[in-house]
Amino acid sequence: MIQACIYKDRPAIAVSCEGFKALFLPEDGAKLASFQTKSGDELLAQAGSDKYRRLGADTGYVQSECSAFDDMFPTIDPCVINGMQYSDHGEVCRREHKTETDGERVTFICELEKLNITYKKTAFAQDGALQIKYSIENRNSFEFPYVWAGHIMFRGEEGAYIVSDLEENAEKRFMFGKPLSAERAHILEKCGENKEYKYYYTKESTPLKCGIVYPQSKKQISVEFDNDTVKYLGVWMNPGDLNGMYNLALEPCTALYDSPLSAQKANASSYIGAGATVEFTLKMKYKEV
Repeated sequence: MIQACIYKDRPAIAVSCEGFKALFLPEDGAKLASFQTKSGDELLAQAGSDKYRRLGADTGYVQSECSAFDDMFPTIDPCVINGMQYSDHGEVCRREHKTETDGERVTFICELEKLNITYKKTAFAQDGALQIKYSIENRNSFEFPYVWAGHIMFRGEEGAYIVSDLEENAEKRFMFGKPLSAERAHILEKCGENKEYKYYYTKESTPLKCGIVYPQSKKQISVEFDNDTVKYLGVWMNPGDLNGMYNLALEPCTALYDSPLSAQKANASSYIGAGATVEFTLKMKYKEV
């Protein structure tokens, strides 16, 4: 079911079924701002303010709402490629999206005019899961280098940990910070005991499957993709450091290391061919364990 509603002070669109309720913000990057269980438990990290801190064209990402699930495209770190400036955490999360709905599905459409890219995602409930089908069209006459990443911030709980199809001891590259224990880097530390840190698994995994386990509240969230477009996994742990929040985050992505330039250096790039379209579907589901 698709319904118009309000999240904080922003227009929202709810995608819901018997098992969950998901709220998207069409005027704010089509962000997935909330994902609640049927009992009303919020699974995504929430910023504390009652008023939504909008992300403008020149706003620093972490100074804005910096919560829940934003789409990062075509980069995470700001950079210049082919003479075009890519903004901090990308262009899509800063842009208003048009919406189309048939009552069961809602499609968010963003025209990135300077990049000559049409970015679409369609959200719907199916088989008890939230599904988001992405379509990114390159209308240029040249190959377009990009990073797509899901910046999925989940609420913190002591002992919550990351799971994936990758081995626990798979090679990792730390981008900043470091865990108290390298062997337990995938487990959220106690609030206030450490600074934030981020790492990537350097190995591909397709189709990518990952998730969060909450041992105390006995919940598990799975995030899965349907093809080999999204094949890398980043992890960000924030044990009460950044913005006073306590969260852990999955960052499934098409290329490594926060920008197309860094990915090229690591031979781990992603491209959209001239006049081509990239498509993939994300499925997010929770269960009691």
